[in-house]
Amino acid sequence: MKKIITLSLIILAVILSGCNMPGYETPPDESDDSMATEISRILTGTPIEIQPTPQEEQPTTEPEEQTTEPQEDTVEPATATPLPEETEVPPTETLEPEEDTPTPTPTFTPTLAPTATLSDTDPAASLGSPDWVDGMDDGDNWPTGYNEYTSIDFEDGYLKLTADLDVDGWRLSWPFLDDFYLESTLKTDDCQGADHFGLMFRVPANANANKGYLFGITCDGKYSLRRWDGVNMYSPVSWTASNAINKGENVVNKIGVMAKGENLALYINGQKIKEVVDNVYLEGNFGIFVGSGGTTEDLTVWVDQIRYWENP
Repeated sequence: MKKIITLSLIILAVILSGCNMPGYETPPDESDDSMATEISRILTGTPIEIQPTPQEEQPTTEPEEQTTEPQEDTVEPATATPLPEETEVPPTETLEPEEDTPTPTPTFTPTLAPTATLSDTDPAASLGSPDWVDGMDDGDNWPTGYNEYTSIDFEDGYLKLTADLDVDGWRLSWPFLDDFYLESTLKTDDCQGADHFGLMFRVPANANANKGYLFGITCDGKYSLRRWDGVNMYSPVSWTASNAINKGENVVNKIGVMAKGENLALYINGQKIKEVVDNVYLEGNFGIFVGSGGTTEDLTVWVDQIRYWENP
């Protein structure tokens, strides 16, 4: 019996000592620090990249170069309705006449001296010195050259404006006025009947001169005040006969306009012949117009002088 008990005790001792054999590792205590370390390792691992929802790229549009040419408000020629003429920039090249084409010369004495004694009704007698005078010695104040309606040239101290069609055509100078007295001394060497010419004024836009007033006279002794709106021609004063007009060819006439707001007074050779009220155009450029009545080919008006007084 003692042997059995002794043997059992030896076997039990061997088994208990085997639990601490070399190579056996005791499991680490799972303390709070070790748990935090493990969680930190997991959280700092390689994250999953969440791709943002792809958005459609907006195309980048390069600005296109503008190639459209500006349109001009040019009214097509018509035989029934007088048409506007656009003021043109003087050409950069001087047009030389052909060798076999003689330079035209006026058929009258080129000195158009004003009357020494002015009538009491002539504004020039009381206004003093004008603010602006063009003696037509050169074309510095005017667009020269040719266009569809007229040709303009300067000879011997005159502005020479020729109608190339049987409709009114005009050229404008650069001053822009509101209230003024404007007058011009002019004549024709060859004109008949309803051939007409005169002053254009209060043109709102010089670059596209398709509006304004036209005060003119005819070769058979009539005058009128017309208003052109680019499409229609109106007549605040219809063609009316006047003894103040020097009729026929190679005669000199001086015409003037006194413009004060909506009041327009018309003068011929120093005489006040008509006063009207019209407020459609209250400011603008001025110039010379010419229009053939269909009887004279290449009707030409010779302008000796044009001048104005501001705010008379």
